[in-house]
Amino acid sequence: MSRSESWLRAGTVAAAIALIALLTFVPPGTNDLWLHAAIGHIIWTDGEIPRTALFPFTEASQFPFHAHEWLSSLAFYLLDHWLGHRNLIFVKGLLGLALFGLCWRMSFRLSGSLFASLVVSLAAMATENFRYYLRPELFALFFTVIILGLLVEFRASGRWRYLAACVPVALLWANIHGSFPVALVLAAAFAAGAATEAFASTKNSRLQASAHAARPYLICAVLLALVMLLNPYGAQLFRFAWDLENAAFVRSYIYEWTPTLHGLFVGSRGFWAFMLFLAFSAVVLYFGRREVPVSGWLLLLAFGYLALGTSRHIAFFAVVSVYPLSAAIRGIASRLEPLRVVRGAVLALVVACVGLVVRYGNLYGGFPYHVISNNFSLLLVEYLDRPQLRGNVLNSYALGSELIYRYYPRLRPAIDSRVDVYGEKYFLELLRLNSDERALKAFIARYHVDYILLLQRDFDQGIRRMPHLRDDGWRVIFTDGSVVMLGRPG
Repeated sequence: MSRSESWLRAGTVAAAIALIALLTFVPPGTNDLWLHAAIGHIIWTDGEIPRTALFPFTEASQFPFHAHEWLSSLAFYLLDHWLGHRNLIFVKGLLGLALFGLCWRMSFRLSGSLFASLVVSLAAMATENFRYYLRPELFALFFTVIILGLLVEFRASGRWRYLAACVPVALLWANIHGSFPVALVLAAAFAAGAATEAFASTKNSRLQASAHAARPYLICAVLLALVMLLNPYGAQLFRFAWDLENAAFVRSYIYEWTPTLHGLFVGSRGFWAFMLFLAFSAVVLYFGRREVPVSGWLLLLAFGYLALGTSRHIAFFAVVSVYPLSAAIRGIASRLEPLRVVRGAVLALVVACVGLVVRYGNLYGGFPYHVISNNFSLLLVEYLDRPQLRGNVLNSYALGSELIYRYYPRLRPAIDSRVDVYGEKYFLELLRLNSDERALKAFIARYHVDYILLLQRDFDQGIRRMPHLRDDGWRVIFTDGSVVMLGRPG
């Protein structure tokens, strides 16, 4: 290999790593992280997993709560406690580099091409980046790629140790995130793919050959399902995952559960990244379709269906697609990669993407030095740190989690980000308070509300327009342009 060729390869790898770093070394910006850390704190100090919503000052505190992400909550609390919230950017970024490394390794294993594997892995990471937050789903993406990689290795080698390694991963997954049934889908796709390929390649005893080929994967799936029962809720966790996946209320009101092809997600950066990824995938799969295993096609169909139905599933579709795309691109890469102009074009494309992210931020507009979020400002934290502020707080949905983490039980919220726990009736009743002054005043009297903490937009759209609330002594006691807090001084 010539020196110029070595520099070309090294430059492309360096640019790829820089791109992933810019996409993932972004400060945490989701309210879910605060809630998970608060729950993790309880688990760490009390040794028990909360069974109810616990935190609200209303009867919602007794609503049943399935802490299916309890192990994630514990991990987030310990990370935040040991490292400090500001340093979680490094956890997030290092996890991003690790996820990219796993995707690249599997892609290189299948494609045999450095440049092709970098393109496929970068495309997948860029597509899922709009969902790249420090939340339990991030661990689920890791588990998806790990189990997928182990299945790929078993398919190539037939060594049972790869299937056995899936079992502890599934055990962790079932205690970390509710997407754990994805592991069963992966195993089932490989079982069906192996059976189909054996049936097509055998002339005699086709059914027997199909059953023999599928058996290892089916045994693996059974073991995965059994070990998944080792969680605080047992078999009920499967029912919970199914009900949440099909909850019409959640799909109607929560952004990440909204439809992919119509609704709020359309037109966002994540939407256009998904469209580009589909176009890229279509081209690669068309020219390399003969190289794609049946299991790869089945995974594309299953996760493509999920991704087209709900925007949050795009992330799983992206990382799962690494497998069929890498298999398909192998033949294309063998013909094109020897051309120096193609290798140079890959480097130029990656460098151009680095420039775009430097200028415009990642897929949700985040930079290493700034991210748009509803996190409390330093001014708000300083104000709420005063010990004389205590009582019940009627709050915007997005502000409850950090309020809990920082100030519970001195300050108790009305709601936090667990909409699946509170349900449609409670959620809509709280929303109605911002547009119905009579209902708001009745709520304040019934629950002895001491403060109202709202996002600026919620305040402007509702309470600001209520003419008689001021007559009851309510005044703006704090505002920083992002949030407004009302109280009754004296």
